[in-house]
Amino acid sequence: MAKNDDPGKTDDNGDDISWQAQKSAMTRDRILDAAITCFVELGYTNVTTARVASSAGVSRGAMLHHFPSKTELIQAAVEYLHDKLLEDYTERVNSIPKALQGAQRRRAGLDAYWEHLTGDLFVVYHELCVASRTDPELRAILENSQQLFEQHVRESNEHLFAEWLDRGDRFLLAMDVTKFMMEGMAAGQLATNRDERVGRMLNYLADRLEEIFAEGGDSAVSRHSGG
Repeated sequence: MAKNDDPGKTDDNGDDISWQAQKSAMTRDRILDAAITCFVELGYTNVTTARVASSAGVSRGAMLHHFPSKTELIQAAVEYLHDKLLEDYTERVNSIPKALQGAQRRRAGLDAYWEHLTGDLFVVYHELCVASRTDPELRAILENSQQLFEQHVRESNEHLFAEWLDRGDRFLLAMDVTKFMMEGMAAGQLATNRDERVGRMLNYLADRLEEIFAEGGDSAVSRHSGG
């Protein structure tokens, strides 16, 4: 059947609808990319929908079409940020040379995670967490998406570090020790002699993780790894 010449209609294959949907999705992603950029450059408290629209190069009408309120924009931006964080972390771990295996690969994984934590994306996430202390609406948004994000991180680590899978609850303990210790280190941006101290702490953490990895069921580690 011939195509309909009316640009406002679709042909039997739905080509116009498909293109419009693709264009809309591209505009939405551009707005969310701009929101993250604004968080990085301006800080969360200084970000407005007007500034995001300007940064994205879209009209106010286009902004309101995709995100009628700032709350909806922030909620979508947090989910988008989580996707970008997971993508960034996975790419960094996947860049570890294949020749590294065992303890060397796990140690390189800590370096990759540290690079991830000191990048712009995590800095934005940390700032949002700090801002949420006095912003109940933002806190609710972060809490709602955090559970799913942590599930995705765990699934990613199960794939990236499959040797941990038969360690049971010790795998969860290792992830928690790493998360809380390294995120705390990342927050200490003004510490003196930071690089030297961070290197020492990463070496210490690597040793502790190898203990968790190696110890058996009667160990002190196992007594603290139960759910």
